[in-house]
Amino acid sequence: MRTIWIRTLVIAVVGIMLGGFTSCVFQNGDLVLNDMVCVNIEETQTDGSFSTFVVVDDFKEALEKKLEQNGKSAKDVKSIHMVSAVFKTLSVTPHDWNVTGDISIARQDTEGGPITDGPALLVSFDDQSLKALKGKPTDADLVADGVEVVNRALEALLNGEDPRMILQVDNESVTPTPSESDPMSFRTRVCVNFQMVVDLGNKKNK
Repeated sequence: MRTIWIRTLVIAVVGIMLGGFTSCVFQNGDLVLNDMVCVNIEETQTDGSFSTFVVVDDFKEALEKKLEQNGKSAKDVKSIHMVSAVFKTLSVTPHDWNVTGDISIARQDTEGGPITDGPALLVSFDDQSLKALKGKPTDADLVADGVEVVNRALEALLNGEDPRMILQVDNESVTPTPSESDPMSFRTRVCVNFQMVVDLGNKKNK
């Protein structure tokens, strides 16, 4: 059974990519933008084992819009990288569920073409209670290989490329096992933080 939660995530990401941010200025005059992507995920499943994927191809447009808001462009960005990700369960019914599975990421610049980077594991969940993620956002234990795939794609944006990313979800099991009579439903919020170091040119600190 195909899940809808990753598809929901991606649709929201391309709509609010780098939606909230804070900034500070280094002593050398560089502007540091910390951009937070937040999205609510709603899911209903009647089977604990499933796989799905989705393509994200609007990163370039979203990044350019955010830089434009700060009066900058990609040529002004000295570095960009993924910093962190947090998860928070907003609701879960009709009881708690423990999930085990992986989220991987890959780059495929041409639709139907070869994978140009990855796939690599980004996040693993091992018997993770959904109710345990309620309350204060919980830091995700990111896997370095997956983060580097994201970072290389972000660097490619600065070089004028337009990378397409594929998110692959492989959920191994859910305890107890969902069924038609006992479907698993939950709503979570995921926030991903990116950081950009932007050259301010001749501007000085005030």
